[in-house]
Amino acid sequence: MELLPSSGDNYDIESSVTPENENKNENKYEVLTTPELRAEYLRLTDGLICQMVDKGTDVAIFLDKSARPVAWMVNELWDVLAPSRDLSGEPLKKPEIKFLNIDREQWGAILGRSEDEVGGINVDNLPPKRLEELRDLYAPIKGHSDKEDQSLLSGKNVMVVDEVRVSGDTAEMAHKILAKAFPDAKHISKAYWMDGGVKGNDRTGVRTNTQLPVWYSDRETTGRLVGNRDTSRSGASNSSRQRTGKYWLSAPFREPDLKGRQLKREVYQLAEDLRNHKLLYMPSGSWEPIEPVDDRIERINGIGIEQYIDLRRKSSSIGELVTNYTTLIK
Repeated sequence: MELLPSSGDNYDIESSVTPENENKNENKYEVLTTPELRAEYLRLTDGLICQMVDKGTDVAIFLDKSARPVAWMVNELWDVLAPSRDLSGEPLKKPEIKFLNIDREQWGAILGRSEDEVGGINVDNLPPKRLEELRDLYAPIKGHSDKEDQSLLSGKNVMVVDEVRVSGDTAEMAHKILAKAFPDAKHISKAYWMDGGVKGNDRTGVRTNTQLPVWYSDRETTGRLVGNRDTSRSGASNSSRQRTGKYWLSAPFREPDLKGRQLKREVYQLAEDLRNHKLLYMPSGSWEPIEPVDDRIERINGIGIEQYIDLRRKSSSIGELVTNYTTLIK
C-alpha cells in the first residue's frame, strides 16, 4: 500500500523509494505504454547504474521532483543490472538513496545561472541560514554514523542525479551547494539519466526541451508522489526532519497521488518483466572490465550472444524483438 497518508504530516519523504504495491499481480502499463519506451528507460537506467558502479557511489541524491521515478528504477533494477561483485571480488552495494528538492527556479535568482553575463552560478550567495539547515538535515545519527563523522556524507562518494540534462544548471547548483555544505564528503559527482535535446528559437531566443521523461509536466505537480516545496506546511510537520529541511525537501500531497502510484507500480512491473524474461536487456554501454558484455547478456537475458545477435538481426522493431525473444525463451 502506498505510504502517503491523506494528512501527509508523518510521511517520510525518502521512504517512497521502496516498492510498495497495492497489487502484486501483473500491473498494466498506462504510463510506460510501449515496448520501445520501456526498453529505452531500461537502457537509460542501465547506463546510470553503470556510472554508479564505476564511481563507487555510496550515496545517490536524486533531485525532486522529476528524478524521483529514476530513483525507483535504480532501486528496483539494481539487483538485476548491477554485477554482484566488483573487480576486487567485494560485494557491490546499492547506494543509499536520498532526495533533495533543488532547482534553478528556486535558486537561480540568488546563485545566478549559467547564461548570466556576469558571474554565472556563485554558491557563495547562498544564505548562511539555508546552508546551516542543509547541514542539520544530514547531521550524523547516533548509532548509525561513526564517532568522527561530521555528517551523513562524511567520507562518502556522493552522486547528484538529475533526470534530464538541458542547461545542466540544476545539477551544477546542487553539486556546488553540497560541496560547500559537506567538504567532509570524499567526492561529489553529478550524473544525468537522460540527455535532453534543446531547440532554440532564433527570433525569440527561447530554448525548449525536445526530449523529456513521460512523467514530466510543467502543468501538473502530481505523478511523482511528492509535490513542490511548501515551507509553511513542512515547518508545521510532525516530522522533525521535514521541519529542518523545509527549504530542501519536497512536501507530500494532502491527497493520494494516483498517477504517481500507477507509475511506481509500472516501474515495479518493468523490473519483474526483466527478471521473468518478458523484456530484452540491451546493453547501454561498456561494463568492461567488471563484466564482459557476452556474459552480461547471457546472465540477464538467459540466452547466448549468438542468439542475441540473431534476434536483433531478424527483428525490425523493438516490439517485434520482444515478441521474438519471449517466444524463444519459453
